Amino acid sequence: MSIDAGFSLIAKDDDIVEGNLYGVSVRETPLLLVRLEGVIRAIGRICTHEFADLAEGQIEDGCVVCPLHGSKFDIMTGRALTLPAVEAEPVYEVIVRDGAVYVAVPCEPVD
Repeated sequence: MSIDAGFSLIAKDDDIVEGNLYGVSVRETPLLLVRLEGVIRAIGRICTHEFADLAEGQIEDGCVVCPLHGSKFDIMTGRALTLPAVEAEPVYEVIVRDGAVYVAVPCEPVD
């Protein structure tokens, strides 16, 4: 079975360790990869409150904590759970197949 054209190869499955944060970029879109309870998730990597790299944060109770002001984002839904952030992080579809991790990142329209 092939992977849809909208998916990009990101990493090897074995490289994404439970509980670690991984910052990657696909087509200039910054992503945060996390393996949580065995499942790899991908959300936006830049805090929606103020420019901060969530890959430099930490995981706490299923959330990523922003290293700048401590906002918490739900890793499964991207939802901002604590102030000062109020805007959710985008969530990206992840497929793991044949030992490889693929993420769907929409293409930007060409003007």
